Amino acid sequence: MDIVLSQKSEKPIYTQIYEQIASQIMSGEVAAGEKLPPIRTVALNLRISVIPVKQAWDQLEREGFISTAAGRGTFVSELAHHEISGKRTAAAEELLGKDVKTCRDMGLSLDEILDIVKKSY
Repeated sequence: MDIVLSQKSEKPIYTQIYEQIASQIMSGEVAAGEKLPPIRTVALNLRISVIPVKQAWDQLEREGFISTAAGRGTFVSELAHHEISGKRTAAAEELLGKDVKTCRDMGLSLDEILDIVKKSY
């Protein structure tokens, strides 16, 4: 599990952590059932306070990505495949939606936008 923080990002630290771990879970890079390192270990490795790590863990748990078992640790949830696919699609729609609107506002046609996306893929 790799987490890279950017001090230049407009996103809060906890959001950066949350998004990276959620992305790694959705891509399968971090597998269902895998144990996550303790919050304090993550904070120590990132050289940050435990507070933003705890905030990220809380959000991941609220959204069903992880679950905590008292005395055992925190594990990646056994999300159903369709749930992960739905979350991945929603995240992609959020990311691309703004850019597609900007392209449309610039006067690009749907075919031109699709060509750009295909080249980027």
